[in-house]
Amino acid sequence: MDQVDEVKSKVDIVEVISSYIPLKKAGRNYSGLCPFHSEKTPSFMVSPERQAFKCFGCSESGDVFTFVEKMEGWEFRETLEELAKKAGVKLANFKPTTFSKQKDKLIEINKLTVRFYKYLLSKHKSGEPGRVYLQKREVPEDLWEKYDLGYAPEGWENLSKFLAAHGFDFADIVTAGLVAGRAGRSNSYYDRFRGRLMFPLKDSRGTVLGFSGRVIDTSSQRPDRQEAKYINSPETPIFNKGSLLFGLDVARTAVREKNETVLVEGEFDVLSAYKAGLLNVVASKGTALTEKQVATLARICEKVIVCFDTDLAGDAASRRGIELLDIAGVNVRVVRLGKFKDPDEFAKSDPKGFLKAISDSEDVYDYFIESATSRFNPATGEGKKKIGKELLPILAKISDDLVRAHYIAKLANVMDLDTQVIADAVKKQGVISFEVSLEKTEGADLVKKAHGISLEEYYLALILFQQEVVKELVELLSALDFADENAKRTFKWLRDIIGHSRRRSASSGGQAKVRGLSQLLTKLPKELGPYVDSLYLVNISPDFGDRQLWAVEVAKTAKLIRDKSLRRQQALISSKLREAQKSSDEAQIQKLLSQFDRISEERKKIS
Repeated sequence: MDQVDEVKSKVDIVEVISSYIPLKKAGRNYSGLCPFHSEKTPSFMVSPERQAFKCFGCSESGDVFTFVEKMEGWEFRETLEELAKKAGVKLANFKPTTFSKQKDKLIEINKLTVRFYKYLLSKHKSGEPGRVYLQKREVPEDLWEKYDLGYAPEGWENLSKFLAAHGFDFADIVTAGLVAGRAGRSNSYYDRFRGRLMFPLKDSRGTVLGFSGRVIDTSSQRPDRQEAKYINSPETPIFNKGSLLFGLDVARTAVREKNETVLVEGEFDVLSAYKAGLLNVVASKGTALTEKQVATLARICEKVIVCFDTDLAGDAASRRGIELLDIAGVNVRVVRLGKFKDPDEFAKSDPKGFLKAISDSEDVYDYFIESATSRFNPATGEGKKKIGKELLPILAKISDDLVRAHYIAKLANVMDLDTQVIADAVKKQGVISFEVSLEKTEGADLVKKAHGISLEEYYLALILFQQEVVKELVELLSALDFADENAKRTFKWLRDIIGHSRRRSASSGGQAKVRGLSQLLTKLPKELGPYVDSLYLVNISPDFGDRQLWAVEVAKTAKLIRDKSLRRQQALISSKLREAQKSSDEAQIQKLLSQFDRISEERKKIS
């Protein structure tokens, strides 16, 4: 095994991909919204068994290396380095790439910057404004240390000179996003953060990737200066604001123990909640949850309690984040703040009441229904119209059928309407399930629409769905029935390897039983690997875990393929008949008519 194969065998593609996008179990595979094109219904599939992914919407596919390369825009060597680190594989003749060296240097710069800002806040006279501000906000010193808070004093070059004195090049300090250029002036730079309380932004392991700075009000000293309350590090090779959750490194252990995360908006919400005794709290840095933040939450817990000062029902960005959490299989609950404007004020004013509100959180869909029906009168036609406009799209996007049915019934009861009326209205929102059984369709076109694949591929995917191949089901067709060359070659290989396996078993004195499918697939020709990977990723309905139902579906699909094959044969015979009639070849005409009739009879039997 070479080192590429070693790394691939030691990383879990599901774990890697779910660090970028939320995934949800779908039978033996995982599904999610494709990161490579815009879609509302998940068509992106990941197979842990084959360690492969495919989007049936845009056709992007590959292995873990392909995925990371596409997401990060890296070359293969950079991707191999990163995945080798994750897998604990030491690459032979390893020479770090320029990219890897730069990442390590930026992390070192950020670590030193944290030390600098922390020292100024806690020990230096220039940090006095920060200390006074934190005391005013009732943040105790032990939390300064726990969250590595710091202070960036006034002045143009405090940090840049400090970092330069420790041997860092100016270009690297610029790349880290810690200095900025003066508008309209070349070669003129200054410290990005000045007169601000500093919050390091870290990944879950505590690596500092960027910073957020909160301005300290000293308007009496600079009345002409207008600044944003918060500024963040710009995008850098290691920092992307939308991928991080403030406080996750501190909260991670408590989140795992409770299997839930309390999600607030800002840093001071986190600090006050932690002070009140809530240890599993993190901040989204704004109400619009990103796919990467959702993927992070979905990996570490099953429940997210949203505690925003924003009205979730009226905020489209918040609803989108909740939709992403639902797709990822996370249970979402909502906290009501009552008379308080935000979690920071609630936790400081009434710590016990705040903790009780967290424990009394309600299901997000109950909240949506209550919010809408409290603002619009469900007894009037106009009220029903406004409630429907707000809630029907939300209910339509609930991924679990039973949960969706529950809230359809609840909304129907609140609005005093028949449940079927609400169910039909939700259905009209255009959400179509990705899982469509042939039993519920009228033929090959609908199968292709539902799965993004051909009927032949669907048949092969069904065959591969069970771990033990049933020889009789494979023998329902011949290679000539397949029009697609890849499907034909895969079918022939399956048929031949099954026959060979049975003959070996019988000749050795045992029963003629086929070995497990995974064992057979170790002998799969390399050129068929990508095609078989794509078949594994087809989202077969979990209903077909029942072997009897599965066998019926396979047989029915085989009949449809056989019928298409017979129709192609009839089309060919018709073409030959025209030629025979032109030459008045009576013998050939009779022979072809006989063949056509025989095929017609077989098609009747199939139908």
